[in-house]
Amino acid sequence: MKLTPKVACALTCLAAGSPLFAETTQSDLIGVWQTGLTEEQAPGGGPSAYLRQTTIFTDSLQDIRAEIFADPDGEIPIFTYASSGPYTPVGASDVVPGALNVELINETSEVTIYMDVPDLMAAVGMGECDLVLNEAVNVRDCISGPPFLVTDCTDLDLVLVDEGGSRLRFGDQSVDRCVSRPTKLDDVQFFKVE
Repeated sequence: MKLTPKVACALTCLAAGSPLFAETTQSDLIGVWQTGLTEEQAPGGGPSAYLRQTTIFTDSLQDIRAEIFADPDGEIPIFTYASSGPYTPVGASDVVPGALNVELINETSEVTIYMDVPDLMAAVGMGECDLVLNEAVNVRDCISGPPFLVTDCTDLDLVLVDEGGSRLRFGDQSVDRCVSRPTKLDDVQFFKVE
């Protein structure tokens, strides 16, 4: 029987006592991670725009930003949503190989608008927020729907760093993470930029 290189490597790793999946550790998370720009349509068939997400992990805090642009080159900003708070690693995932379970707390949720687009803001659940051009405004109490719902719970999530430490993925974001931890990874991929 001839073994493929992948199977041979897997058997060699097992024989050597090395795990097939490297476990994600807290130190793997630290840094700045970013997605590419993607065209997204607002919930309910609202207008489309271009989204780039950035997450920053330190030893104790996680910041996440969603930057929304009017153009595919990311040169005409519409608004930025920023959220921040502490996180705690709580051990290896027993359902997603190599992932680290984390608990996140949202302490701040702010939106800065760069142009007046009431239809788009209403479509993303911020039509009732008193937003001011070029000023960060706390939106914790005025968001009325997805995709930027602000929770007061401890967010039960998981995170995987793979591809030699260059890619980060969170757990499935469609799960109510106030109630249960995701059991699979989200499709969105963040790549390390610093």
